[in-house]
Amino acid sequence: MSGISFTAIDFETANSHRGSACAVGLVKVRDGHIVDTASWLIKPPPGIDDFDPINVELHGITEPDVQNAADWEMSLEGILQFVSEDPIVAFDAAYDASVMRTATEHQHLDLPAKDFYCALHLAEDHLAQPRPRLSDALAALELPPVERHEPRAHALACAQIVLAIAARRGFTTLAEAWEGPTTAVGKRRRGRRVRTDSGPEAEISDGGPHLIADGGGTARAGSADMLQLSRTEVELPDFERSEIRRSDAERVEPNAAATPGAAKRAFRTAAGLVLFALGAAAAVGLAYLTGLTIRYVAAGQTVTAALTLAAAAATMWAIWASITRGWHRLRPRN
Repeated sequence: MSGISFTAIDFETANSHRGSACAVGLVKVRDGHIVDTASWLIKPPPGIDDFDPINVELHGITEPDVQNAADWEMSLEGILQFVSEDPIVAFDAAYDASVMRTATEHQHLDLPAKDFYCALHLAEDHLAQPRPRLSDALAALELPPVERHEPRAHALACAQIVLAIAARRGFTTLAEAWEGPTTAVGKRRRGRRVRTDSGPEAEISDGGPHLIADGGGTARAGSADMLQLSRTEVELPDFERSEIRRSDAERVEPNAAATPGAAKRAFRTAAGLVLFALGAAAAVGLAYLTGLTIRYVAAGQTVTAALTLAAAAATMWAIWASITRGWHRLRPRN
């Protein structure tokens, strides 16, 4: 199966909002072999970070679990670093792509273009099962079932399904398995993005919350001083039984530097305070112009009174614009 390379992905969400990502699982495939896995918890974006009991019952992740987890901006950096230039495969590509897109748009971040391929569509085409569930596809391919609802386990199952179908059909490239991407995210333009020029085994500088996944596949938050992707021994499908072991020196750690975001927030705060100050100054001017208007009306100077009234109206608009725009810059950004 030489030539088949991709990264499988699976997201969990805190509630029904597609952008409320609270965990991610990643599995890297190189030349038909599973070579790396990672998973971690995510603090959902502000404003859509409540945990719905239905979702908690499904994946078991609660609000206290993500208190010290990476936020979406930092997690997106880690995801892009892990994926590098790979195409992305998800069991339900439309869903997982929408989670990635919606969470990024919610925080007004840049997202480089990424193609998503759907393992569900692949299973429909080659297993003669209309919209099979993940467990159905695994059973049809005689692969180990997923014991619990966890993103790394689901991403691993997705990768195994693709590799098993490729082995049966003799596919050696993604182009043979799919006619084209199922969907895509991001924009194909130059802009802010994480570096993806280093290989999957490159060392990246430390920083950010500590993100781990235990040996059983359940993601848990750790220290707030380091962003670390866990490595696990992967259970491979029947056609690939080699063991994968990673030493600490081979660990991939996403670049979690948040300096640009902090500078941007500081600039927004300063701009908001300046606008508030201008609004207060304009309020003083409005009081003065109002007094002049009353004085000119009392003196019968109609034209002058009209001019000062127009100036007062313009000042009122300036007050409203300054204060509202200042408030939008000072309040926490959704």
